[in-house]
Amino acid sequence: MAKAGLDADFTVLIDLPDRTAQLDAIRQIAAEYESARIAVLVDQFEMDRLIECFDAGVDGYIVKSMNSDPLITALQLVAMGEKVLPSQLADVLGRHNFDQAMPAPDLEHEMEDAKLSLRERDVLCCLMAGYSNKVIARELDVCEATVKVHVKAILRKLDVSNRTQAAMWASTRGFSNYHSASQDRVAVGNG
Repeated sequence: MAKAGLDADFTVLIDLPDRTAQLDAIRQIAAEYESARIAVLVDQFEMDRLIECFDAGVDGYIVKSMNSDPLITALQLVAMGEKVLPSQLADVLGRHNFDQAMPAPDLEHEMEDAKLSLRERDVLCCLMAGYSNKVIARELDVCEATVKVHVKAILRKLDVSNRTQAAMWASTRGFSNYHSASQDRVAVGNG
């Protein structure tokens, strides 16, 4: 692939039948074109494949059986920097009992171990909401480069590979509830 003339954001749609070739293409594009948005088309929903694709750098995982209008909308969302997951994921999550799958974490201890600053916690909340760096920068009134620094620090501190994993780490530990409670304690302490 030639990089000439590809300074702006662009969206790539990958439709390869071979799983390995598909993952290789995702990794190559994500590595060579940082601003690229990547959507992958798959024949059917597979949880392990979805995880592999997002770990490789995909922004949208789209099942081909989708009707044309939702497909177009999904591609538009990916192009705008949003993450797109298949509706079948909701069915899988609805059948899963998370309370029995993992022991209740000691959230206070895990937050202390992660050593996230208050600003990094704010950014992590935005990552959980699926915000792009541009939106996070607007929400927190900082520049986009500062958001990138915070995201890299969060990934390093949580020992995860990408934004999706960071958001999953936080949501499986009830981070948004913890963060809201800690903000309330700060507000009460300052009042």
